[in-house]
Amino acid sequence: FLLTVLTLLLTGCQNRPAGPAPKPLAVYFKGEWDKIDRIDIRNGATGEVRTFKEKEILLKWIDETRIIEITADPNQEARTGFRYSANLYEGDKLKFGFTDGRIGNVHILSSELLYNQLESLYES
Repeated sequence: FLLTVLTLLLTGCQNRPAGPAPKPLAVYFKGEWDKIDRIDIRNGATGEVRTFKEKEILLKWIDETRIIEITADPNQEARTGFRYSANLYEGDKLKFGFTDGRIGNVHILSSELLYNQLESLYES
């Protein structure tokens, strides 16, 4: 009897649907990262935008940021607000944009790594 109960408990735990698998931020952008020549970071609390164009700074930030693992939030209900957003440009053309809580139409789980990257560039 005890063996049957344990088997049922273990089987029940294994059949639980898994949440969305994490993916690197790079998966969400189909363009060419090395052609990005401007990044605008907006502070969601103040609305202030800071622009960055120094190629060395951009490449370092992009290399560190695009490998961050992002997980889609299982709860995709509408919401508003963000702490930081990033818009990446090639010339004057917006190529990719995201916030610390959303990429395109996909809400993402909070990532301290992503938040720290956005904040560090904004504060630099």
